[in-house]
Amino acid sequence: MQKLEYNGWYNYETWNFKLWLDNDPETVAYINGLFIDCERDAYKLSKALEQYAYDGMPLLKGFYGDLLGASMREINFYQIAESYLEELKEVEERLEA
Repeated sequence: MQKLEYNGWYNYETWNFKLWLDNDPETVAYINGLFIDCERDAYKLSKALEQYAYDGMPLLKGFYGDLLGASMREINFYQIAESYLEELKEVEERLEA
């Protein structure tokens, strides 16, 4: 089965998670701290983002739990991590100029 892109992201789930991350000031501050904790390593950052997502996931049973779990497994955390590191690099380059 072919994966479809959504608004330039791997899929809808990835786009939606990134959208929510970027629109909550407390989450933005938390993610900025992760840059240091993860040593700007995309793999480490992706795992930290994944942990953050699963830590906040409500425990649902039955049909709704299955749907939520399936959607969570579709998120491309690595793509999000790479985009954050690229954004950070661009900001640093603008500050150096």
